[in-house]
Amino acid sequence: MTVIYADILLVINLTVDYLLLFGTARLGGAKFERLKGLFGALIGAFYSLIIIFDLSRTVMMISKLAVSAVMVLITFGKRKIGEFIRLVLIFYICGFLFSGFMMLINSFAQADSFFIKGGIVYFELSAMEIVASGTAAFLVTEILRRIFCRGEPEGKFIAKIYNNGMSAVLKGFTDTGNMLCDPFTGRPVAVAYPESIKKILPLGESLSTENLFRYIPAKTVSGTVLMRAFVPDKVVIENEKGTFEAENIMIALSENVPENTLIIGKNAVLKEKGKVFTEV
Repeated sequence: MTVIYADILLVINLTVDYLLLFGTARLGGAKFERLKGLFGALIGAFYSLIIIFDLSRTVMMISKLAVSAVMVLITFGKRKIGEFIRLVLIFYICGFLFSGFMMLINSFAQADSFFIKGGIVYFELSAMEIVASGTAAFLVTEILRRIFCRGEPEGKFIAKIYNNGMSAVLKGFTDTGNMLCDPFTGRPVAVAYPESIKKILPLGESLSTENLFRYIPAKTVSGTVLMRAFVPDKVVIENEKGTFEAENIMIALSENVPENTLIIGKNAVLKEKGKVFTEV
């Protein structure tokens, strides 16, 4: 019979859940904030105490699914239902990977050194074995992320968008095939993920309102779409070449852009101390 120590159970599950949420962010391309990730992991850690009680498998499965959803919600915030479900599924994939590596390591250790009940795993392993399995699982998630996100650029500059006395800092890159512009004024249009710049939207506006300054038509593989857009106070681009300011640029909102990323088209005009550039 396995003796379960509550303090060890909490520490192990706090560490494991934090790693799983971090892996979910990496594999799912979502923003990961350490404090939110810690709160999410704490929920999972305290939930692990349910293993002490004699509950039916059905209750364990339902409660685990509910707690997993809460952990993802706390860590990554409100999402569209499809995106939220995707992150929950990725969270479970990371969990399966981690459990697999733990069992593999355990096969070289004591035969009775782990205990599983209702999806909660209690490991009587050394700290080094836990760290090794967590590291191995994280490396697998990194490999998978690189495989499935090969076409996603890593970002070649830092973009700072200023509006309403606030700013948002994003990674950015130039899309040489993007010549998006406002059809009425000819202003070049950069594209960002809505939640990434939510705090700097025009006064009185929010992601749910429909009266942002302008709609920008854009062609996609599925047809022509209209993207909400606004004119920020200033957009500054920083890279190893220097600091540039984007002239007369608009920012459009699109769910198809990676989080914390700004896509600037080839038509953007950048200035640095009187000099004019068309790319960074």
